[in-house]
Order: sequence, then C-alpha cells, then structure tokens
Amino acid sequence: MSAEAADREAATSSRPCTPPQTCWFEFLLEESLLEKHLRKPCPDPAPVQLIVQFLEQASKPSVNEQNQVQPPPDNKRNRILKLLALKVAAHLKWDLDILEKSLSVPVLNMLLNELLCISKVPPGTKHVDMDLATLPPTTAMAILLYNRWAIRTIVQSSFPVKQPKPGPPQLSV
Repeated sequence: MSAEAADREAATSSRPCTPPQTCWFEFLLEESLLEKHLRKPCPDPAPVQLIVQFLEQASKPSVNEQNQVQPPPDNKRNRILKLLALKVAAHLKWDLDILEKSLSVPVLNMLLNELLCISKVPPGTKHVDMDLATLPPTTAMAILLYNRWAIRTIVQSSFPVKQPKPGPPQLSV
C-alpha cells in the first residue's frame, strides 16, 4: 500500500460515521419520512430549515419557451411541498417565538398565508368582519395565529434597532 493510500485510509477510518443529510425532495418520495425525521433528537436539516426549503421549492418561478418568467405553477408537487411546510410548523406547535426567531418575515408570511388558505379562509376577507365563534376551530386558530403574528411584527418593527457601537478591534487569542 502506498503512503498516500495509507494516509487516506487512516483519515477516513478515524472519522466518526455521520449519516448524510436528508434532502427536501426525499420527503416527497416517502410519505412517512417526515414524521420519522422530526422524531429524531437532532434532525438534520432542522425543522425550520425544512420549512424554508419546502416553501422555496414550492414558490420557484418557471420559465416558458419565450424565456419569460412565470409564477410558480399550482400543481400537485407544489401543493404537497406547502403541506409539508405546514406539517413541520404544526410539529413545532405553531410556536411563534421559534418561528419568528428562525424564519424571515416573508417566509413566515408565506407560511401563515398557506395556513389561512388550507383553513378555508376566503382570500381577501377582512378578519375583523368574521365572527370567530361561528367558524370551525381550525379556521379560527389560523386567523388568530395570523393576526397575533401580524401585530407582533408591526410592534417589533416600530422599535428602533440599536446599532452596535464601533469600538477598538478585539484581538483574538
């Protein structure tokens, strides 16, 4: 065995074996994989990363023959990806603290709008005009969650952001 081959063998055998990261499309291929993945103690990718990946893939625009950018098609694949993102958020118990810390405002807005759509809230409906007591519980929960998030986002954005003070450069040891 050559010295290079021996070095390669030593390097690969001394590393701990880590399982490969699950890709977003694998969850489309195997229905039960998402539940198995979310039950792991430290899933890789993390649940919030999965939400981002699912919604990114579902909202990718397409290009037609004339090289014109088209909005994402409303097809089975994209509907399933959006549903998977909603399932991951449900696994997180719709915890706004976790979702707001981990997701950008546009991604969280997209997620909550998908929740409103799947909860049978008619688009363009003013939520103040709805009587929550007459709605199904899932629809009322979606409206309450969306409005809680909207108010929290508006309030948080109204506070000034403190800029870090430029100080002397820190020397690293």
